[in-house]
Amino acid sequence: MIIRRKNPEVDLKLKYNKVLENCLILSLAILLVLFLSSSSMELTPYAKTVQQEIIKVEDIPETHQVKKLPPPPPRPSVPIETEREDVSEEVTIESTELDLDEPPLPPPPPPAPPPTEPVFEFYQVSEPPVTIREVIPEYPEIARKAGIEGKVFTKLLVNQQGRVDSVAVLKGPEVFIDAAVKAATQLRFKPARQNDKPVRVWVSQVFVFRLK
Repeated sequence: MIIRRKNPEVDLKLKYNKVLENCLILSLAILLVLFLSSSSMELTPYAKTVQQEIIKVEDIPETHQVKKLPPPPPRPSVPIETEREDVSEEVTIESTELDLDEPPLPPPPPPAPPPTEPVFEFYQVSEPPVTIREVIPEYPEIARKAGIEGKVFTKLLVNQQGRVDSVAVLKGPEVFIDAAVKAATQLRFKPARQNDKPVRVWVSQVFVFRLK
């Protein structure tokens, strides 16, 4: 069996403390050289400038709204003494005070009715009316279906223009009266005349209803 022994110069454990000491000295020397060789550094403090806002306070005068006043009323007229002799000095203005205890005034009388023109009978005029437009009355359908015939006697008031103002039924079947009155109002006449003036006059008229 062969026993090997280490060279004491190669054994690192024996030289550990010395190697560590040398490394620390070398490191400090390098740092010292670097520190001395570096240029000096000057730090300038940074000051931030803040712009200040200036607020001005002004006094605003109080405003007043100007109201336009209405124009003044006209001045009342002032009586001026006159030197005319024909004006009496005793003339005064009557009192215009209202007395509520006085009875109200009576109402004014109604207007007088307009004068009515006379109405003549057929035989009283010098020129009787003449029919210028005849109207055939419409035959009632109910009378036609029932086969009823008849006559309606009427009395017509013809005015100065030859138109019928009023219709009076004298006699006749009830079923024909409405048709007779309607036809009578559509008749036209040449006006009657009395003393060369057109007048109102009553005229007799018969309406005949007969089935064909």
